[in-house]
Amino acid sequence: MNRAAALRLTLLALLSLSLGACGFALRGSAPAAGGGQVQLVAAEPAGAMAVTLRDALQSAGMIATTSSDWQLQLGPETLISRPGSVNSRARAAQHDLELSVEIALTRGDTTLFGPSRVATQRSYYEDLSTIAGSSEEVVLLQQEMRQELAQQVLRRLRAALADQGA
Repeated sequence: MNRAAALRLTLLALLSLSLGACGFALRGSAPAAGGGQVQLVAAEPAGAMAVTLRDALQSAGMIATTSSDWQLQLGPETLISRPGSVNSRARAAQHDLELSVEIALTRGDTTLFGPSRVATQRSYYEDLSTIAGSSEEVVLLQQEMRQELAQQVLRRLRAALADQGA
């Protein structure tokens, strides 16, 4: 190994150590504040939003494997689609999607936050010549929107649990 390669390897190791020491973490991979774990209680346990949120909680290490004092209550998801603009044939060319869900965090009889609604919005253009592609685009947009909602819930949950010292 030549001297330049050894120097590069040493600098890379020092950079990695300093980033880890300052608390840097990739978005969505930071551990829960204080190790707080919650039990997810969903109105639609097999629904797409509940599955997405459960996966996000598991990857963050925040889902309780046994019963927990903290309960994250998740209402049913609501998807609203509105025409955003129309084309020359008076058909909707642009659609605005809004996905929302109601959440609440409780501990026994105490409500930490909620019930409150978290929402995300997206727009897409419908191409009538490729209707199959447009329907696949809608499915992908809905998956992205659920991921974004799950991240919003995780941030809110981390902040609430950090305030409680959990």
